[in-house]
Amino acid sequence: MKKVLSLFAVLIAAVILVACNKAQGFDFEKGYIVVGMEADYPPFNWEEGTSNDYNHPIYGTDRFVAGYDVNVAKKIANDLGLELRIKSVPWGSLVPALTTGEIDLIVAGMSPTEDRKISVNFTNPYYISNHVVVVKSSGSYADITQIGQLNNAKGVGQIGTIYADLVDFTAQKYGAVALPVRDTVPFIVNDIIGGSADFTIVEKPVALGMIKANAELKIVLDVQENIFEVSNEDRELSIGVRKGDDDLLNRVNAILEKIDANQRTTWMEQAVNNSAE
Repeated sequence: MKKVLSLFAVLIAAVILVACNKAQGFDFEKGYIVVGMEADYPPFNWEEGTSNDYNHPIYGTDRFVAGYDVNVAKKIANDLGLELRIKSVPWGSLVPALTTGEIDLIVAGMSPTEDRKISVNFTNPYYISNHVVVVKSSGSYADITQIGQLNNAKGVGQIGTIYADLVDFTAQKYGAVALPVRDTVPFIVNDIIGGSADFTIVEKPVALGMIKANAELKIVLDVQENIFEVSNEDRELSIGVRKGDDDLLNRVNAILEKIDANQRTTWMEQAVNNSAE
């Protein structure tokens, strides 16, 4: 009897395992893929009110999203033969939205940090960028040439990003003052223009987008050497994929491999220009 029960238990376990395996993994047969992005992070992604030839509808709303990330998402969906649905998700909710199945991919200028890798798989990099310092063009720090000159300057970063970490690093190593973090880059821009903050540290494309839209800002430290002691993973931006969706991960990596450097540069230049319109 025990043998019969044991065999029955094994069969039940096998059925459950097969069911779980079928439940795991992205379902390509559903015909669409849901991509999450902040829609408030130009030039990678930002929200717009009217349709044009470079943006895409935000699913379930009458708004649209544009930017470098949108071009990447369009390419992925097109090559997979799937309808693209883009959802606007607050930065801090992107990883939970992925793990709970609300979205299928994170395409949002996200770095594949070790902490995030605990709950999310990441593709190969889809963009690599240096970090730069942005200040008010008419402010006290407009003519600095060395990072040490940020001593006593008030820096502000975005919550949950390396920007905040780099401001903290500058405070600890060079005597800057780290202000409370902000939710979005537009808030940071307003702080610097308004004078409550002196500088921020962002990826160069983000800085170019900020300056394109706000003539009051400028880059003062466009450095090639790694003065911020940033790891490669913090310079790389990758696409977040749910754990278990290995087939989707492999297919997205194959698509990214086909996007050459010239195409990526063109997309970023267009995004920087469009973000200022």
